[in-house]
Amino acid sequence: MGLFDAFRGDSPQDQFAKLLLERLKQGGETHEVEYDRESFTLCRAEDDQTFYLGNAMAEYERASEEDRENVIRVFLSTWFTSQFTLPATLEDARTDVLVTVRDRSYFEVDIPLCSEKLALADGLIYSEFAECLAIAPVYDMPTSIRSLSSEDLEAWDVTLYEVIELAKENLREMTEECAQLGELFVFSSGDSHDAARMLLVDVMERLEVSGAPIAMVPNREMLLVTGEDNDEGLQAMVAMAQEGLDHERRISSTAFRLESGNWSPWLPPEGHPLRIAFHLMRVQGQMGDYERQEELLRKRDAASGGSMFYSRFSAMQGEDGAIRTYAIWPGSGTASLPRVDYVMFMASGPDGMPSHLAAVAAWDEVEQLAGDLMTAEDCYPARYRVHDFPDDEVLASLGIAEWVGKK
Repeated sequence: MGLFDAFRGDSPQDQFAKLLLERLKQGGETHEVEYDRESFTLCRAEDDQTFYLGNAMAEYERASEEDRENVIRVFLSTWFTSQFTLPATLEDARTDVLVTVRDRSYFEVDIPLCSEKLALADGLIYSEFAECLAIAPVYDMPTSIRSLSSEDLEAWDVTLYEVIELAKENLREMTEECAQLGELFVFSSGDSHDAARMLLVDVMERLEVSGAPIAMVPNREMLLVTGEDNDEGLQAMVAMAQEGLDHERRISSTAFRLESGNWSPWLPPEGHPLRIAFHLMRVQGQMGDYERQEELLRKRDAASGGSMFYSRFSAMQGEDGAIRTYAIWPGSGTASLPRVDYVMFMASGPDGMPSHLAAVAAWDEVEQLAGDLMTAEDCYPARYRVHDFPDDEVLASLGIAEWVGKK
């Protein structure tokens, strides 16, 4: 009999939550713990400490039968050490201050999406990094990490910049050798801080690679680095990143290029044999971000009684392998458009229903000819509010992109 068999009739998520509740009781938890099915969280009523169970369950399901008990024990350790009190001064805490790298959508989509009452969001601080990533300071403990809040930094009388610089110093001292497969360097030390090592620009610049360094952080426990001019290294990077993305601590499917000390999103140039593979991974990640964002925005609309047309972030791949992302600009009503490669203008008939495709144009061209009808929204991933439909003259100037209609 499996561990879940005792909870037949419930969903796998419910069964996992009940398993943890039983183990918490056995472990000595005396306070009331509430299970929120919608957000898939456990919350300790006494201090409103909230734990999202998605990662723990994913790790549990991925583990072998022999290792599943260890996953439970790590969760229990994390739960009970959450009551840990930080050192009163930065001087006492400094050796255990580190930094974590996450996909930016974790802070701006995933946390708000879980639940409005999710305590993890209270006072949480982070800094945008490399456009689509984010970095946040943490306090390192033997079996878990504790996110640092604005209140923690205030108590230590330190700025976010200062604490991140301290964290980078600590991380540099922890960073020794890495594995090397040809010209692909693999940081996978098992300390759960490998992705954050991309912040160590001086270390990355010392790696012997052909051309500018290219990095990927598919999950928290892996950093891949090679050179933009080494096709073998890039090929190996794609293969390892695809495997590494299937992980409960997933971060990003985007590749980044280091130039003048700064990382920025990167794709191989047009015609490169690996461009499609890198582009496909990036688009798949963007699609997931936009899907979760749309879910969040619709929930907020429902709560406020609002109504908005959220244009879907879509993609298609032609026979030539080229990937094009697109979204629909509707002919009537207010709409919210994701940032895409192409915009499809769907005209409306007298009844307000979609009637025909009036134009299809690249995003830059749309901004140039119809930018006065677009307003950037304050959100990530990027969205633009449109209130009106372009007139016939603008639509005629935009035209229909050459690739539309081709097989």
